[in-house]
Formats: sequence, C-alpha cells, structure tokens
Amino acid sequence: MKRITLVRHGETFQNHNHTVQGSDPTQGRLTAKGLRQAELLGRRLAERRFEVVYCSPLERAVLTMSKILMARNGERTLPIVFHEALKEANLGVLHGRPHAEWRAAITGDPMAYAPQGGESWLDVQRRATACLREVILPDPHSEILIVAHGGVNRGIIASLTGMSMGESWQGAGVGAPQDNTCMNTLEVESDGSLHAAVVNDTAHLMEEFSNTSPGQRWLGAARRWELLGEPSRAAQLPEA
Repeated sequence: MKRITLVRHGETFQNHNHTVQGSDPTQGRLTAKGLRQAELLGRRLAERRFEVVYCSPLERAVLTMSKILMARNGERTLPIVFHEALKEANLGVLHGRPHAEWRAAITGDPMAYAPQGGESWLDVQRRATACLREVILPDPHSEILIVAHGGVNRGIIASLTGMSMGESWQGAGVGAPQDNTCMNTLEVESDGSLHAAVVNDTAHLMEEFSNTSPGQRWLGAARRWELLGEPSRAAQLPEA
C-alpha cells in the first residue's frame, strides 16, 4: 500500500486575474497569498514521513514544493523527481488570454477540446495517469508527495476512482474540486487499486482564509463522495 499526498500549487497572479496560464513557463508566479498558502500547507505536512517527491517543473509547483520542504524538521533531504507529465495542460494559443475567451472558444466536448497548438483535458489525464502507473506506483517508496496542478490532479483522481474527466470538473460532493494548496490523500495498492481517498482538503488554511473545507471522502462501494464539512466553492471550468 502506498500513501500518496497529491497537492495543488498556491494561488498565482493568473488564478487571481482569471487568466490562462497552462504550461506556459512565463505564466504562474505565486502571489503573496499563494506563498502563504504553501507555507501553511508545509506546516501541516511537516511531520508526514515522505520518502520521495514528484513535482511538476513549472515554477508555481516548484515554489509550492519548496515551501512544503522548508517546513520539515531535521536535516534529512528527500529525493526529488521533476516530471514533464505532471505539468498543467498545454493550452497553445490561449496562454495569457482571459478565461472568458477560453470558455468562448470551446466547441463540442469540453474535455476533448484542444486549442491550436495545445492539448485537451483528456490528453492531460492520459499522460498524468501513465506517469502514475508507469513511474510513481512502481517506485519502491510507500510515502509519496506529488506537487502538481488542478487539471493533472483531477486526471489522476478520475482514473483512480473510475469517474470520467468531465465528472471530475464538477463541484464539491459530485466532482473533485482542486482549490489552491488543497491536499488529496490517496491510499493506493501497487497495482493501482484505490483503497481510500480524501480530496480537496484545505483545512490548513482555515484560520487565515475563507472558502476552506476538510474536503470529501470517496466511498468506493457506493461510488460517490461524502462531504466532510462545509463544501468549498464549486470549481469553475476552466481554471488552469
């Protein structure tokens, strides 16, 4: 059994301004709020005995990871693996454009839509899931931290639970919302079978920020989510 702690990065200027950042390396600088969110998450995770870290190479994920690791006690360092498959969606010509323009451009199935020069959310799910099954789960370590993005995290959670990528974008209690610096705790067998999951847990932000929640638990036998507290604000598609 592996315990995977899957987290989303802190708030960025593009998140705040509702601008597409995707995988553009010139987008995605953390705001002061985002840095504080990451610091609070780091405090919460300080005693978790991680053995290895997998991280998106995009700046917002790297800075969030750094804040988490800086809060750890002791002198022991952790092996860190930066993996391209954990980057957020490549949104091509829409990078830097307002979210409203992105929504207006979508045709057909939103999960299958790929802007010019970019990829779809289904593409993101495929590569993130391949990384999980071919790289992360075969890792001999059992306590794993992954720092990535809203779309990547949804893809991994959707694949593990068997929900569709489209369902994962729905709001609390139905989909798998991913608020900034949310913590997803996934207990997974080495063969990829999901034993337990609590997702979108932002309780570490509760004392300083609004719109926080202890998240929701996956009830595998019933194939549904159980809210653990007041629901977070519903995720709005798109938000990369």
